[in-house]
Amino acid sequence: MSTFKPRSVELRGGFRIERPVGEVFPLFSPLGEKRWVPGWSPELLHPPGTSWARGLIFRTMDVHGEVVWVVTELDPVAHRVEYHRVEPGHYVARVNVACAAAGDAATDVRVSYAYVGLSDDGNAELAAMGAAAYDEKMRGWKRLIDTCLAGASA
Repeated sequence: MSTFKPRSVELRGGFRIERPVGEVFPLFSPLGEKRWVPGWSPELLHPPGTSWARGLIFRTMDVHGEVVWVVTELDPVAHRVEYHRVEPGHYVARVNVACAAAGDAATDVRVSYAYVGLSDDGNAELAAMGAAAYDEKMRGWKRLIDTCLAGASA
């Protein structure tokens, strides 16, 4: 019997984008993220021919190698999506993105990550995660999305 005890960490944050929610929410789809995430190249696996739906399975590459993603919830009307991502041998993360209209021309984006370690190495990575680094991650996302959208309207 294993004596491994997984560590868990939950981080929350957000930002405002000065564009309508209908324009912002699709940027959090697997293919939408290609517009603003450097090096993002999802391989859509199943079901065939599906680009964004509940149950979609896709994979990406990260610093540790392959990452498997599953769209576990998708509500395009409420502008909410949940993903589960697995970095084998490191951790599992539940990722929630919720977009809400802030008037007619802005969107409040709320993002949460809930991690569970799968190994001592994964636990060590989670131990190094904190609110300050997550806040910086959210500021980075905002900068990337603002840059993407500025280029789209130029």
